[in-house]
Amino acid sequence: MKSPDFDQLSSDFVVTTKTDSSSIFSNYRTYYISDTVAYHSDVVTDTILNNANSKQLVDAVKQNMNTLGYTFVAKGAKPDLGINMGVLKNTTVSVVYGGWWDYWYGWWDPWYWGWYYPYYYPWAYAYAITTGSVIVTMVDLKNAPTEHNLRVVWLSVMGGAVGDNINTNVQRGVTAINQAFAQSPLLKRQ
Repeated sequence: MKSPDFDQLSSDFVVTTKTDSSSIFSNYRTYYISDTVAYHSDVVTDTILNNANSKQLVDAVKQNMNTLGYTFVAKGAKPDLGINMGVLKNTTVSVVYGGWWDYWYGWWDPWYWGWYYPYYYPWAYAYAITTGSVIVTMVDLKNAPTEHNLRVVWLSVMGGAVGDNINTNVQRGVTAINQAFAQSPLLKRQ
């Protein structure tokens, strides 16, 4: 048995999808997706992406929808499906300290090796990891009730570690979007 290449384990986003199995996708013909992407990060002023990077993500969704047999229409043309996209970015900073002797709050058990003075100082290290997620939600607009409760017919959440290179991060997002559609065969119009 060959071990996996550990350098490749976190290079792509993990992709999850959920399809409403009661939906008959051959009944839908048209869709709309905005050219803007909702953006949520650690910075409170970040709300919307509307640039070349977000265009690549939106274009990946459009290309997959067109390949599946759907037609993109303007929002005012009453599309059958509405697609929303959001991007999340989160940085988690943490400190790890202690070990098996945690009941001494990071200090060595002074009696483990017999009586010894002075005590050892606790060890600690800090780390930060930045993760990103792309969320694509598809709702049924064709059969929307008047109460404005929209039924989600397909959802994909894609995520993983992101780095400082925006081009690499966007490419990971595009690859994840393509994978999300590839693993959702029920979306294809019959």
